[in-house]
Amino acid sequence: MLSCLRNSFIFILCFFLLICSYQGQAQVHKKKQQHTSGSPSKSFEKTQFYIGIRGGLNFTKANVLNSYSSFVSPSNPDEHYTKTYKDYATPGGTFGLEFSFSYENFTASFQPNYRRQIYSYSNTYEWQDANSAQNYLQLTYTQKTHLNYIELPLFIRYNIVAGGFKPFVQAGFYYAILNGATKQLDIEGVDHSGGTSRNFSQPSSIIGADNLFIKSSIGAALGLGTTYKVGNIRLILDATYRLGLNNISNVQNRYSANPLSGAGDVSDDIKLNNITISFGCLFPMKFVTSSAHKAVD
Repeated sequence: MLSCLRNSFIFILCFFLLICSYQGQAQVHKKKQQHTSGSPSKSFEKTQFYIGIRGGLNFTKANVLNSYSSFVSPSNPDEHYTKTYKDYATPGGTFGLEFSFSYENFTASFQPNYRRQIYSYSNTYEWQDANSAQNYLQLTYTQKTHLNYIELPLFIRYNIVAGGFKPFVQAGFYYAILNGATKQLDIEGVDHSGGTSRNFSQPSSIIGADNLFIKSSIGAALGLGTTYKVGNIRLILDATYRLGLNNISNVQNRYSANPLSGAGDVSDDIKLNNITISFGCLFPMKFVTSSAHKAVD
């Protein structure tokens, strides 16, 4: 994992140096044009580099492909214990950088970020006395999964309106590297086996779950948002829908590497869909030479 982090850092550093190099060349080229023609290049004025920071919240849905369980009903072996997933219920956090290049109304944006995605499901098991239906034991298991990813998304944005206020639409794809996973188990129950009803709960169990998931997640993304110019800085607010394209569960470790399988926790085959809402600040890297130091926009 340190190797993944190192490679990501090297990639970001190289990208930053490339931006600085291009900026320097553009400024030299611009000055030459000013000496020869007396006015800045029109194509130069239509481009801009931005570097910024962004953060926000995300909400995840587990799109189940195939469902599994470690329990088998003695009366009906073909019965599948139903898992009830909570869609977009628990927020996770997102924080990262943005490197973007704009030309007229189009922008290519690279947004490396660190994100935590959370989804959960619950299922209920019940034992009933064959001689008395009033004697029963009901257990509800709630499984919550936390997935930490280093994500490398690339977007193409199109500005619908030009000016200080720029609404836009965007589309792209992402590749994410798993940086850790945990599972939390909560058990609640109703004991009515003695003729009286008693509610109870057990302390939460939290385990490492890296081996239950593969190391990568890929997908496509669509979104919309807006930027607003404040001085030379652009504030950005956007909402993006991510559609997972691969099964993130490790099928080889479904039963063998799961300490909670005895409690009925067996990973389903799932793809992750996600809604991310983020806010950021973008700083321009290129300015027009003037007494006001006005940024190209």
